[in-house]
Amino acid sequence: MRFIADLHIHSHYSIATSGSLTPENLDLWARRKGIQVIGTGDIVHPGWCQEIKEKMVPAEDGLYKLKDEYRITKDCLIPSSSQPVRFILSGEISNIYKKNGRVRKVHNLILYSSFDAVKKIQSRLEALGNISSDGRPILGLPSRDLLEIALEAGDGTVFIPAHIWTPWFSVLGAKSGYDTMEECFGDLTENIFAVETGLSSDPSMNWLCSFLDRYTLVSNSDAHSPEKLGREANLFDAELSYPGIISAMKGDNTNRFLGTIEFFPQEGKYHLDGHRKCGICWTPQETIKHKGICPVCGKKVTVGVLNRVMQLADRADPALRDDKKPFSSLTPLKNLIAEIKGVGANSKAVNKEYEELLGKGGSEFSILLDLPFEQIKEIGDEVLAEGIRRLRNGEVFIEEGYDGKFGRIKVFSLGEVQSLSSQISLFDQSYEKPDKTRINVEDLHIRVDKKRPEVDLKESERQFHETTYGITMNSIQKEAVNHYKGPCLILAGPGTGKTLTLTMRILRLITSWGVDPKNILAITFTNKAAEEVKKRIRDGLDDKSILKKVTVSTFHSFGLSLLKEHAHHFGRSPGFAIFGNEEKAYIFTSSLGVKRRDIDGVAEQIRLAKNRMHTPSELENGELASLYAAYEDRLKKENAFDIDDLVVCPVRLLRDSSNTREVVQERYPWVCIDEYQDINFAQYSLIRLLVPQKNSNIFAIGDPDQAIYGFRGADNTFIKQFKDDYPCATIYGLTTSYRCSKTILEASGQVVRPREGGNLLEGIEAGVSIDIRECSTEKSEAEFVARTIEKFMGGVRFFSFDSQITDGSEESEAISFSDFAVLFRLSRMVPDIIKAMNDHGIPYQLVGEEPFFKQEPVKTVVDVLRLIMMPSHSVLHQRLKEKHIRGLSESSLLKIKRNKNIHSIEEYFSEIITLFFPDIMVSHQDAIERLFSLSKEYGSDISSFLSLLQLGSPSDTYNPSTEQVALMTIHAAKGLEFFHVFIIGCEDGILPYTLFSKDTSDIEEERRLLYVGMTRAKQTLFLSHAKKRNLFGNSFHLPISPFLKNIKEELIKRGRAEKGKKKKQDKQLSLFS
Repeated sequence: MRFIADLHIHSHYSIATSGSLTPENLDLWARRKGIQVIGTGDIVHPGWCQEIKEKMVPAEDGLYKLKDEYRITKDCLIPSSSQPVRFILSGEISNIYKKNGRVRKVHNLILYSSFDAVKKIQSRLEALGNISSDGRPILGLPSRDLLEIALEAGDGTVFIPAHIWTPWFSVLGAKSGYDTMEECFGDLTENIFAVETGLSSDPSMNWLCSFLDRYTLVSNSDAHSPEKLGREANLFDAELSYPGIISAMKGDNTNRFLGTIEFFPQEGKYHLDGHRKCGICWTPQETIKHKGICPVCGKKVTVGVLNRVMQLADRADPALRDDKKPFSSLTPLKNLIAEIKGVGANSKAVNKEYEELLGKGGSEFSILLDLPFEQIKEIGDEVLAEGIRRLRNGEVFIEEGYDGKFGRIKVFSLGEVQSLSSQISLFDQSYEKPDKTRINVEDLHIRVDKKRPEVDLKESERQFHETTYGITMNSIQKEAVNHYKGPCLILAGPGTGKTLTLTMRILRLITSWGVDPKNILAITFTNKAAEEVKKRIRDGLDDKSILKKVTVSTFHSFGLSLLKEHAHHFGRSPGFAIFGNEEKAYIFTSSLGVKRRDIDGVAEQIRLAKNRMHTPSELENGELASLYAAYEDRLKKENAFDIDDLVVCPVRLLRDSSNTREVVQERYPWVCIDEYQDINFAQYSLIRLLVPQKNSNIFAIGDPDQAIYGFRGADNTFIKQFKDDYPCATIYGLTTSYRCSKTILEASGQVVRPREGGNLLEGIEAGVSIDIRECSTEKSEAEFVARTIEKFMGGVRFFSFDSQITDGSEESEAISFSDFAVLFRLSRMVPDIIKAMNDHGIPYQLVGEEPFFKQEPVKTVVDVLRLIMMPSHSVLHQRLKEKHIRGLSESSLLKIKRNKNIHSIEEYFSEIITLFFPDIMVSHQDAIERLFSLSKEYGSDISSFLSLLQLGSPSDTYNPSTEQVALMTIHAAKGLEFFHVFIIGCEDGILPYTLFSKDTSDIEEERRLLYVGMTRAKQTLFLSHAKKRNLFGNSFHLPISPFLKNIKEELIKRGRAEKGKKKKQDKQLSLFS
């Protein structure tokens, strides 16, 4: 059967759309327009998906219809000839990410045959970003990866690149798109069979590009209000079903795709080039003549769709394309009525006549496309009939759209309506006919006879491959690396290349001085830092297998390796357990009688006592001493250590056993220590036992100005007394920062060293001023951050331009979401920032929480594997028993352990999930796949794998490769760098934190903390403070942080955050008139 379909629309959940975009109104307006199949739009949004489920029932295969009780019938003139409307599950997704050195912003449309397919994709996307803040979610995910997710959802899911020529948000757009489909979608390109041409182009323009010949050119309304349905649509002669529609788009002969109904492309708001603010509108030739520069403001003009088509075109004549589908260009019936009446399209007079016409003549498309002129005269008048005749013949006057401004289509010249009405026969063709278009596409072929360049993706990736500092070292770094024997301390400020220096030192020992790799020990503070050092060593070695011989680990991992060798020394047997916070809490409550409210306090006191190397008998607090002793006894009974024991017990081991100490010292005569300023007494004691001699080969790197962990027992006096411990030590100072600008270094130096006159580091670029921003409240502060990020990105959605957050000119080709970080002193400040990110559709990752493998349900899956490997772990057994996991028993776990077909950690997890957690592969697919991916790195080494999971730190969750803004505490940001950094809450009481601190805060450590935060920034730094802030249920009026007063005025740009305009969600923005 023949029918019209509009597959790409939006719901009332999308930003800047009409609140009337409900299933009821969509059904009503589809009937009015004459559309038989309409996309649901926004189907991955949980709220909209649920609303669709509640109000619709299955119809034909893969299609849905509105329940009868929701259909609007009263008080509405519905065409008597209207056919029932069917809905197809659909939704658009915005992908913003960096590839090949440029930020890409691409919108893609996905069609689904079932709610099961929708659910699969929802579960994947939820793990990657927020799919509830906007009907069209914005994800920092490459389009190619989204296509892969869609394909994996199965059930005939279809992927269609949306409005492919739009400058800002499309696969071929001039501003942030690609030159070829292959460059965007890579090896999966062949799975795409249709593309959406968008409002600013028509099929004839697309026919100029032979690389589009393989695709069906579809057109949809992208409607942001019900009345805009069908402004572009598709014509089918096919079975009314999901398979029938898809088959037709694939080019099947049985189910046929007949062509499209189009906007006049000149009416689209990105057809020509120009600057809306400056009133500059150019053809492509004019843009070339002016070299793309606006004569008013001096910035680059926005290159429109016509220009972009010409850039990529390889045909002079669109007729050369085979299998051209016909198309009709129209303007909405209401617009024509409004032009005839000389009033607005939404006026009462227009609405009244519109409904009367539908009641007499059928649907809008029937009137505009099919109704004979004589019949149009009968239901309307002669002027209307003449107007529709002109529309069908393309005899219109055009004012082209450009740079976000819709064009205008007029059918009649000025005063002609009155003349036609009173004097002239409608069929007197003596009037002056307008040109069908102002622009002839054939005359604008810029690159005819030029072959489009083939894109070598691998070469392109290599060309834009980024390294941190390269392999070139400065003179001081070379001196440090060439230091051979004896103690050495590297004082390395932020961005001075300490990791490079540490890595090159190790490579120098191995490759130049013949040191056995087995004799080298490098200790870092986090697993992430350890992996980075390993990677760099691997990259510098010809024989990659050598890396396995070098010990690069954290303090805890190194201590664990010693305990595995000497567990008997502490009354433990091999296969002992490591207790985390949950197991500790269980012991405190179940065995030691500690009340739940007191658990954290007791645990913290015992932790500090251990790290100060105090035994229970050495504590003055008798009650605490008793709890400590009982806790130690229970650990021994359970054949377990806690995480603090992993450093404390090796210290005791090496103190107690001279033979063991000598063996370990001989094993590691070359020791490298990173972040020396952050070691605590237990770690310091371990180092002194490993390298006690004054001429020991210890290579330590640190920066006293970045000592920020005093609250965890760290003591920066140890780095200050390094020269006392090793009198013959050579000290090198790395003073050139390759990260921060001179401005940032000078300002941060004045914060951390106010009395010494500032920083001792040199930057390589001058940089811009530090932006200190005063905000009225924490909410306006969050809004300022989000709006600024959106502005830097050159807009993350069309609303960015319509609301004048940005005009796109600010965008740098190197900026992506992962280039931004928002840092804060207190985690309680996060909710307002998260809300602002969601309101602006900005994807983010919250860092500093528990790693994904310590969050449910992954944590329980891992705990089951732990119990399989350690069946005697009674505390773990009891905790899992209390979770009432179906099918979990000693016999079922034993069966898994004895399964001879299981050879790897990944296979263990697969079996565990199949037997006990079959639903989480759908509900938490991304988290489980991350677990599988991590387990693959360890093969069958379960012991090392479980150790990693036990010792993982919060900062290990940060993934710099994801296109998301990082939200993290300043502590968690240590060791990281970003192009653009916001530090919020720069108020006295928060920085320094004295507001609720029970003890007197270490003001100097708080000063160093701000210094660390400031020096995470490579290019721009924003320091914001609020005049009023709600925190912990109280309202505070806090002055600006005293630390900021130390920054010289010439380095500062001060400002006040603008009050964000309240967004109206019940109107479509930029509706053309």
